[in-house]
Amino acid sequence: MKSALPPANRTGQFNPIRGRRPAPMNCSVDELSVDPSYQRSIDNPTSRALIKKIAREWDWSLFQLLVVSRRPDGELYVVDGQHRLEAARLRGDLRDLPCSVYDFRLVSHEADAFVALNQQRKPLTRLDLFKGAVIGGGDTTANHILALITGAGLTLAPHTNYACFKPGQIAAIGGICKAYKMAGPDITARALAVLANAYRGEVLRFAGTIFPAIVATIVDLKLPRAADDLLEVTVSGLTQLEWAEEINRTAVQKGIGRPTAAAQALIEVYLEAASEDGVAAA
Repeated sequence: MKSALPPANRTGQFNPIRGRRPAPMNCSVDELSVDPSYQRSIDNPTSRALIKKIAREWDWSLFQLLVVSRRPDGELYVVDGQHRLEAARLRGDLRDLPCSVYDFRLVSHEADAFVALNQQRKPLTRLDLFKGAVIGGGDTTANHILALITGAGLTLAPHTNYACFKPGQIAAIGGICKAYKMAGPDITARALAVLANAYRGEVLRFAGTIFPAIVATIVDLKLPRAADDLLEVTVSGLTQLEWAEEINRTAVQKGIGRPTAAAQALIEVYLEAASEDGVAAA
């Protein structure tokens, strides 16, 4: 029978294991302390709001073990999980909490662990949160937005690294959600279709820049749906990279931010095309 254990670290490709294996324990809320010498202060509006939210919506299925240091004198100090601890105290109906208890011995070791734990955390992207909302099923808006994306012939990218995208995948979920909220589902769907058709079969490297510009052009010029074909031709008249370069030039020349520059650049080119085509702007 083949062993399920990983191969021994004989090649020296991994560093030696450090520290001692933690001991899982249920620690009394009353016996857990926090050392302010390295812990962040929770005496601020943001932390207080977070603590109240955790307390109000306490869910064991979302609970992560507190990282706790057992000092030589037996005292227990929370290294990671201060907000969860305060939320439990605020509720008053939680007497103990699951913890991973380490023997760090020195306060400096606790502080090092505190820094390392916080540096390891990678914040969730808008794309990650959106995908979670879709799979969760409780967010009808997220599911409607996804339907608009797929309706335009696009698919949701699995990550934000465009170098690994397949043609037609889009990750600019922040701009799409903003368009849905501010301009409505109809204009969002139109803008997605214009983008998809303009760069059909291409990797959408600059969708996060071009898509909001398409939305702004439709909204600012009050373009009817009949104008979408010309708008598509206008967008496809430049490559994605050329649009990015044009937007950068507009931003520098006019001293404005990139979102505003993107909208202005596309509107100017569209109006020129409409004029040549004899089409009314609105």
